[in-house]
Amino acid sequence: MKIAIVGTGMIGGAVARAARRLRSVREVTGVDNNPVHAADAVRLGLVQRMQADVPDDADIVVIATPSEAIADRVIELRDHRGVIIDVGSVKGAIVSAVRARLGSAPPRYVPCHPLAGSEKHGPAHAPEQLFHERLLILTPLPETDPRAIATAEVFWRDLGSILHTMPLEDHDRILARTSHLPHLLAFAFMHGIADEELRFSGGGFRDFSRIAASSPELWWKIFELNRDTLLAAVDRFDADLKALREALATNDSRTGLRLLAEAADRRRKLP
Repeated sequence: MKIAIVGTGMIGGAVARAARRLRSVREVTGVDNNPVHAADAVRLGLVQRMQADVPDDADIVVIATPSEAIADRVIELRDHRGVIIDVGSVKGAIVSAVRARLGSAPPRYVPCHPLAGSEKHGPAHAPEQLFHERLLILTPLPETDPRAIATAEVFWRDLGSILHTMPLEDHDRILARTSHLPHLLAFAFMHGIADEELRFSGGGFRDFSRIAASSPELWWKIFELNRDTLLAAVDRFDADLKALREALATNDSRTGLRLLAEAADRRRKLP
């Protein structure tokens, strides 16, 4: 099997690194218009070669570009023989853009989202086991060929992922709460911290603020692509924060402790 990786940053690089370890994969080719990423991906052995265009004989094409560039790549590859997979953090806006141009999404296109990553970026930070025992969400469309879905499922399982399938609307709603909102809050929190306060930060500060070191350009585009759903998540968070503030302002220990206990119990449910 031949794999093409479009975009060899941290996620794309990790897919390439993991794919090269599979016995079923004979060749991994990179496509990246970032010359630094392209050179690093070859130097680090993530891909066997780098070229300007997706090879015609690729069996699977993984689009790991920034989210705002995914739709154009899917449209460009609409007649490609291989299965087209993307790893974008937002699904609705991408699929809507593809359908607006083509009428319907290509039948061999399978939208996917691995729930794996870090605040670091670039192929130099692509871990070998990034997807092992990590959740991978598939959001196949009504027009997606079942054979393409099956191919995508086998590929991700071979990389060690745990698969879950859901409608793209559910994906965007849930990820707005569990991924996009936490990043937005981390950025907002760090924006309000003065430089002289940083040296007094402890473990809690570092845990809470880690993802604020993520790429601003990448995350602002994600926020824009999932704007309406993210704004609804912000409103819901604002209501929760106001409830805590009200309990504190009115010295309502009973309500405050109840809210904190409910939050702590929910956090302990994380696998």
